[in-house]
Amino acid sequence: MTTSVPTGDTVPSSSDEGWKSYLADLWKAPPGAKAALAGCLLLILVSPSGLSAMTTFIVPSFSHDTGTAKAAGILLFVSLPLFIGPIVLPFAGRWVDRLGARRVAIPSAVLYAAMTALIPLCGSSVPLLAIVLILAAVFGFMSSLAVVFKVVSTWLPQHRGVGFALIGIASSVAAAVLSPVFQWLISGSAGLGWKGTYLIVGAVITLVAIPTAVLLISEPTEPTELREPVGPPVKGPGVELPRLPGIPLRKAVRTRIWISITVSLAFAAAGPMTVRQNAVDFFGERGFGEATVSLSLSALFAASVVGLLAGGMILDRTDRPRVVVPMLAAVPVGLLIALVNHGSAPLLFIAMILLGFATGAESSLGPYLIARYFGLASFAQLQGLTLAISTLSLGISPFLVSAVQTATGSYTVPVLTLTALTMVAVALAAALPKFPAPWTIEKFPDNTAEPA
Repeated sequence: MTTSVPTGDTVPSSSDEGWKSYLADLWKAPPGAKAALAGCLLLILVSPSGLSAMTTFIVPSFSHDTGTAKAAGILLFVSLPLFIGPIVLPFAGRWVDRLGARRVAIPSAVLYAAMTALIPLCGSSVPLLAIVLILAAVFGFMSSLAVVFKVVSTWLPQHRGVGFALIGIASSVAAAVLSPVFQWLISGSAGLGWKGTYLIVGAVITLVAIPTAVLLISEPTEPTELREPVGPPVKGPGVELPRLPGIPLRKAVRTRIWISITVSLAFAAAGPMTVRQNAVDFFGERGFGEATVSLSLSALFAASVVGLLAGGMILDRTDRPRVVVPMLAAVPVGLLIALVNHGSAPLLFIAMILLGFATGAESSLGPYLIARYFGLASFAQLQGLTLAISTLSLGISPFLVSAVQTATGSYTVPVLTLTALTMVAVALAAALPKFPAPWTIEKFPDNTAEPA
């Protein structure tokens, strides 16, 4: 399996303007592209992102069973896995760039399933539980996020936005459907608790992720007539690959553009994640029961589907990066509504829909902006590094907000601080420059180093 320049066996670019031609070209994708995209969606469904609705209800159940403080539960099940797990993404991205997506996906899926199944078996030992949770997150991220964005970028070079959107949609739909299911399994009438639920999840990962990585994940191979390398070759075990067009990793990470993208995504994503992970207590203090909260979380994830579709398709059809500003601006607005709302179900759902829309749009923004500004030469590594930094924000923000609330007895100060940070994210997005010229095999533009 190789990682090669998207050429004749990928989705062709549209020769005509307009949505009809754009969608028609996507529909003409070769069977390999469709199978790979289906595989990416399945991997995301059972990834830590697709199963993220579980931890909202796992933490209260674990705290009840063990007498552990809720903030400590968030640290164990959310923060530590998100602190350490994504660190592997830049390295996994490099392995994907050099070895191919399938060679990384298969062993990672096997280890992800194994570690998840071990979680309920070490619940009496908190240190051991923390180690297994971290390992499950590491292999979960490697088998999904480290792989799927590169697969979509190579198979669907002219439809990356909608391809990334579909990946996010899979995650959002899974979370929207599973939020009330996990509530029912963990603390509802099913009564399985957090241990029984993890056993079921481990079995599902085994049945879905491993066959998907083996049978569906692939990347396009270059036709024989175009085997002549362009630029210095990239050598892997037994293969010699042409260099993909783009900016090298070391140069890209020193640009203002990459720093702005990474910081804005980290700040913007922290808001919805914090509300989600603290939803039971945060909205409980505002007069809402756990069942209502689970439905509002479903609304959040459902709204993220709209954000993903709107964001992905708009980005594919524009050269103006400032279209991301209103998408990210929904975060501070949603946070403020959630903070001031006490007992109004319509306002609760409005706030969650705004946060969900922004979550969906943000999911496709990162990989799309990186591909447009920096090309594909170091895409998996750049995307992995960006995800790692953003995910650190996702891990630390829920814990800090919960810890401050425990110390002060109020969510007001930490949520207001978080709102201010999300406004900074909006400002950084507004300052992004125009996209450079499209990256092609023949042309290696170097105008993203520091454009005006």
